[in-house]
Order: sequence, then structure tokens, then C-alpha cells
Amino acid sequence: MDEIESLIFRTDRIGDFIISFPFIRSFKDNFPKSSISLVSSEYNFQFIKKFQFISNTIPLQSKLKLIPKIIILIKMIFLFRKKKYNHIIILDGKMRSFFISLFLKSKNKSILLQSKKIKLLSKFFNYKTVLNTEIQPQTKNFSFLANILGFKINNKNPNIYKDHNLDNKFLLERKFIVLHLDEKWFSKLYYSDFTDINPSVDEIELFIKKISNIFNNNYEVILTSGNIKIDNLINYISTFKKIDDFIFKKNIDNQTITYLHGISFEDLAFTVSNSVLVVCCEGAISHLSNNFKIPTLALYEKKRFQHTKFWTGHMKKIKLFERKKMNDLLLDKSLFNEIENLINLKTR
Repeated sequence: MDEIESLIFRTDRIGDFIISFPFIRSFKDNFPKSSISLVSSEYNFQFIKKFQFISNTIPLQSKLKLIPKIIILIKMIFLFRKKKYNHIIILDGKMRSFFISLFLKSKNKSILLQSKKIKLLSKFFNYKTVLNTEIQPQTKNFSFLANILGFKINNKNPNIYKDHNLDNKFLLERKFIVLHLDEKWFSKLYYSDFTDINPSVDEIELFIKKISNIFNNNYEVILTSGNIKIDNLINYISTFKKIDDFIFKKNIDNQTITYLHGISFEDLAFTVSNSVLVVCCEGAISHLSNNFKIPTLALYEKKRFQHTKFWTGHMKKIKLFERKKMNDLLLDKSLFNEIENLINLKTR
């Protein structure tokens, strides 16, 4: 049995992994003899497995029906029971991760609790626990858990790509602003209680024009999107000239707008890392821009302000702006003033 392997559960999205990266990296630095196996989601598996300090990444399959879910969990338990772990750390706080860990061998089990539902159970089975409360930024909760486990998180250089060489496959040369139009901008594609921004084709172009006009076309606008197909965005991109499979271009008032289509998260990381500003809805991309210390204007839901601060409270160069219908955003001078101020922050 391997006595110096540690198992970490992070079975959620890429943004969740990015925010927990300093914790995981610092754990490895403080326990260098302990190799790390990480249980990921299917969604973040390809991203996480590229980090060399993580010895093994195992995706946890997600099934909608109950019986296949139970079968998958049982298979995972038998897989992991072949070893005895130095530490088992549940960073995602999910019931499925907790259930698997109950049957595994380790004297050092800990959990960042997402819910009070399993608090009593975790105490009963002698887990070291920290309630992942939204009263304060999540990074502080990570610090509490690290202290319990006997180490401190090194936040001096949180760049997750410090040891990675990101390829410039797009030959981006001019200074540019990234406008990330993912599903969070559009109706019925994200949380149902979010205010719909829902830009039309004409409103997307007007929004880009307004950003370009702030800086007299001194900065190129690069448009990116997520993996979900969005009709309004597809219709807008249909007016662009295809350069290759990834690059589409359009001239608007003597300004070239570039759309990067179907790019990987690594390609998005390269693009963000070389930008002067990111405009987006708060999410994984704002974690990415914070990683590279790029000024960011992120739209957030007013009804979820505390939740937003929980995810963004550690970010130094982010400006949160309330979500509104696109027509209202276009008329809001303060939005474009904030974009101008953030550019000035980058160039100081």
C-alpha cells in the first residue's frame, strides 16, 4: 500500500479549480513526499491533468439517473480502496465525494463543507472540517483549512501557468480588449433568477463600437465565447470573414474585430494573458484574468451580491457591475467610464 499518496476531490468546474490552485500547490510544496491524486469532474479533467505536480487525475463520471450514479460511486470506492492515503481532502464539499471518502483508508480526512447537511456526519467520522460560508471570500476558508492541516497557503505567485508555455497560435500582435460573450449573457442558458442581458445581433455590434470609441480604436477588440451554441452570437458571427477554422474578422468603422471560434481553455488563457482588459460576466474567465492580473469588468447579479463577493473577494483588479438588459447597459455611461478607468489602471 502507498502510505504517502494524498487524494483530493475537486469534482466541479474549471473556475473552482483555479481558485483552489494556491491551496493544492501549497499543500504539495509543504508535503513534497506526498504524491497527489485528484478526483476531477468530466468537465475539468482535461484542464487539470496537464499540471505535472498532480501525479494522477481521475474523472468522476456524472450520470443523471440514480442507479448509474450509485454504480459509478461503488466502482470508485473499490478503485481507491486499493491504497491507504496520507490525506484525503474534499475541496468540492459534495455529497458524492464525501460518500466515496467514507469507505477509504486514511487517518487524515478533511472537508471544506458546502452544506450543513453533512456537518454532523463528518464530525462523527472524525473529519477535520471548515464550513465554506459565504460570509467571507472563499480564499479565507481555504486558509482556515490549510491551517488545520498544518501549512500556510503561498499567495505571492498564484499564477497557475507559471510553469506552462502557452502557444500563440493566433499571432496576436496589437494591444487588445477581450469581450467574452458566453452563455451567461443570454436568456435561459444560465441561472433562471439572473437578470437577462440577452443582447441582439445589433446590440452586440453597438456594444463593441462603444468600447472601441472610448479609446479611438487604439485597442483591438477580440471576441470570445464558451462552448454552448448561442443563436444570436452565431447570427452575428455569420457577418464575419472566415480566416481559418479558429479566426473570423470583421471591419467596423475602420476597426478590425476578431472572433476566436471554438478555442480551448488553454487558448483562452493565452488570449487573456496578453490582453489589457477583459469584459465578461463573472465566472471562470474572471478567475483566469485574476490569475494573470489583468483588469476585468465583470457583470454580476445584484440578488447574488454576497455570493459574487464569495468568489471574487480576493481579486485585486476586478470591477463588478450590475447585470441589466443590454439596452440599459448600452445607455449606462458609468459602465463605459469604468471600462476606461480599468484601462488606465493597466497602463499605470
